[in-house]
Order: sequence, then C-alpha cells, then structure tokens
Amino acid sequence: MFKRIILSIFLIISFSIVSNPICTVNQELNQDTLSKLEKYRPQTLSTCLDCSGDNCSMKPWPAEKKADAAICKLLFCTPAYVSKVFKKPEGAKSGKTKINFTFIINGEGKIKNLDIQEAKGAMNARESYKYLQSFTKKTQYKPLIVDGVAKSITLKGEHIAFTGKYEDPDKNMPARSSTWRN
Repeated sequence: MFKRIILSIFLIISFSIVSNPICTVNQELNQDTLSKLEKYRPQTLSTCLDCSGDNCSMKPWPAEKKADAAICKLLFCTPAYVSKVFKKPEGAKSGKTKINFTFIINGEGKIKNLDIQEAKGAMNARESYKYLQSFTKKTQYKPLIVDGVAKSITLKGEHIAFTGKYEDPDKNMPARSSTWRN
C-alpha cells in the first residue's frame, strides 16, 4: 500500500514538472539558422513533435531537459519573419499586458486560429486578441513539410504587449562624453 502511494505521488509530481514549450511570436530566426532548418528539422521531427494526420503539436519536456526543449522551440516555433508594425486596439489603455494563447501554424507558415487563454494587464481578452491578430498578420514561419506533405503545428504562445506612446528610457540621461565624439 505504501509503495502505491509513493508511486502515485511520484507520477503526479513528474506530470506536473513536464510542460509544453511556450513559443514567442516576436523573435525571428537569423538567416544562418533559417538556412539550416531543412537539414535539422527531419532529424528532430520525432523527438520534438507528436504528429497525427495533418496536424502536429510540440512534445512536453521535463524541466531538466530545458536545452532540448529550446532546440525544438528554435526549429519548430520560431518565426522566419516578424512584422514590427501593429495597430493598437481601439479603446485599449496604455500599458503592459501578458497574453497567453494558443495558435496554429498552417501548412503555408501563417498563424491561424488565435485563441486567447489569459490576458493580464492593461488590455482585456478581446483587445489582446485584436492586438495579436494585428501583430501576427504578416508573421511568417517556415512551413513544416513531412514526406512532401505540408502539416500544421498547434502551439502555445506567450507575449508581453506594450501599448501606448513609446518613450526613450535614456532621454533624460546626460550624454556620455566617452561614447560620442565630434
């Protein structure tokens, strides 16, 4: 009986430590990595993704394998191009919002089916959806091709949104004479 209780506790703890990688939508791949994707993706496909039919999802990784999860994130959920332009949703307050969401990268490398899971901060869930939709409109991923067939990938994402007027944090700092020379 005691062994079963210990085993049950161990299983519960191990499942709570395992988590799906969280993808960001605002950092793009550098050109060197982008050119090597076709080489490394097929080698890591079964390690990083669970695929069934035309859809794949990221495999969960335990906390102690953080480096492996980072490689999978780099290869399968980092955009090839990120637009730097977005439209602030009408009526949204200025400030910072942490947005957790799910999305699908379709067979063409475009973001589809944004679903806001949680929005904490200046914007509510609807405003966060409009913000992300505007921000990711032109975002492009390298399409996932497996055995000549384009597949979609279902992912979890997190983004910190800053809305409002941009202010330079160094605007009131004196110029450093060692930096600027005439």
